[in-house]
Amino acid sequence: MSHITSALRAPAASGRPRPFLIDHDSYATAVIRQGRPVPWTDLAELTGHFHQVHSLLDPDATWVDAGALLRAYLSVRPELTQAMAERGRPGYALRTLLDDEGATEAVVRTLTTLTTATGRPVIVSVPSPARWLAQTHAIAGTPRPEIDEDRADSASLYVAQWLGRLGALPGAMILLDARGDDVDIVEKPEAYTAVVNVCDHLEWIVAMRDDDGVAVVGDHPSIGVVDPAFWRGAGALPETPVLLAQIPATAAPEQVLDRLATLT
Repeated sequence: MSHITSALRAPAASGRPRPFLIDHDSYATAVIRQGRPVPWTDLAELTGHFHQVHSLLDPDATWVDAGALLRAYLSVRPELTQAMAERGRPGYALRTLLDDEGATEAVVRTLTTLTTATGRPVIVSVPSPARWLAQTHAIAGTPRPEIDEDRADSASLYVAQWLGRLGALPGAMILLDARGDDVDIVEKPEAYTAVVNVCDHLEWIVAMRDDDGVAVVGDHPSIGVVDPAFWRGAGALPETPVLLAQIPATAAPEQVLDRLATLT
């Protein structure tokens, strides 16, 4: 059993009856950072930030938004953004970003450092292939193509190659974020066979998060999404082996701690 698979089975590392995964970026920005952005490009400061998050919330995995990390990286590498815009053909911006050695090294260094610092397996959240295709055209300022299933599948090949270059992370779940109305197609994680095959080889779990929940590929524990009302003291928890919660930026810190205490 891989490290990440073991971590997603009860009892959780935190001592909770079920593993509790937390998408904390919005809340941590508001409460811990006092509105300042997550310091993705300063690894020492970022590590300190994650220490604070884990000390406060004790999540059962280290949540890293690699899409946000790469956007921050582009803010200090304007020449890479310019390179992404050199050609307007579909997928060129995404491929240029994911082929960049400096960007990939920054992601690997960040993931390795954070998982070592927290002692928990990592959940790498990235935009789904179709949405990453749309977003990188927007970042580059090139015309957005019509995004259909074929173009999404082509984008997934670039994502798969990039994932393979991340190397031997101690344990990971790759969470493809397909929320929102960026594109018109309905994405299914199992359709991206290149991504699934790479992750199978590396013993990583693949899942997709959309507006309806989380779909996990393969024989792994299912993940239920916690209703935001939970943080206000309402709403029942899903009856799933693993829980995923996004803490709203507006949640009251005292109530967040009280609600977390109910999970033990």
